[in-house]
Amino acid sequence: MQTHALELWERLLVRDMLSAKLNSLHGEGLEEFFLDLMCQRDPGFFDVRTRGSLGDRGADGLMIDDRNLFACYGPQTVDEREVTKKINGDLASALRQRPGAFDIFTFVHSDRRGMDPIVSIALTEAKKSFPDLAFANFGYRRFLYEIFRLERHQIEDLLGCQFPAKKVVTGVALRDVRPLLEHLAKERKPHFGLGPIPVPSHQKMEFNAFSPDAMTQMTHAMAYVPCVETYYANVVDPVERDDVAAGFREYYLMLADLHDDPDQILEDLVFHILGNEAKGFAASLNALVVLMYFFGECDIFKVPPPSVPTVPESRVSP
Repeated sequence: MQTHALELWERLLVRDMLSAKLNSLHGEGLEEFFLDLMCQRDPGFFDVRTRGSLGDRGADGLMIDDRNLFACYGPQTVDEREVTKKINGDLASALRQRPGAFDIFTFVHSDRRGMDPIVSIALTEAKKSFPDLAFANFGYRRFLYEIFRLERHQIEDLLGCQFPAKKVVTGVALRDVRPLLEHLAKERKPHFGLGPIPVPSHQKMEFNAFSPDAMTQMTHAMAYVPCVETYYANVVDPVERDDVAAGFREYYLMLADLHDDPDQILEDLVFHILGNEAKGFAASLNALVVLMYFFGECDIFKVPPPSVPTVPESRVSP
């Protein structure tokens, strides 16, 4: 049980370090990291070593009380045939060599974006063949969940780092959106003389209970969202937008767990982008424009239920 909860800035550092760690781990490296983590997290976890020709008998790790069997897979590149072969092979080996020993088959991977569609298809097919078994996913978010429950010294040992003695302020998300911010710095122009500014529906802002001051700034930033849309429409990397959205979504959910003031959450999200590099009104506005794009795409903040009447869109002149 963790006796000293991590501060927000420490949690940010852990998220960043874990991402870097998982990106560098493949094959046995991922398996060893997973086993080290779980052995610290729960004394009821058994790390299964290989034994000559017997191998690991179809399990990289076991939770006997929970009847949960873990299988790790961390390839450098994902190949459809190899993934399917790996899942089916591990499951068949476990069922053959450990009959009646587990009720849950957990697939451990390091993909920060979530489970690859190939993996989900393979596990869905396996569920059809073995309806009595439960199948679980252990990816980046689960790694983060388990690490946050360790003590500081355990996290330092696991990630091979040492926490700074005092608060470190950096723009954790800055590297993900730096090209976008550079695009906004060039393309975002003062809206004097432009056409009418599209005013976002106040339904979502009111549903999240933003203050009038925050809503005014959000509405102003929303005028420049088309610049972000243009950027993502022309970006080379087809998954860049989804990766950035997932990062903001994860961080928003973490903030929402810590406090329920929407204005403060929005301010923390801006700080999450800029950190020490916040220099002047233009940089802060550009960061808010980025957030308003993801706000409008419903990647961050609560979405009103369908039963709530829709507020008609309106337009105002600048």
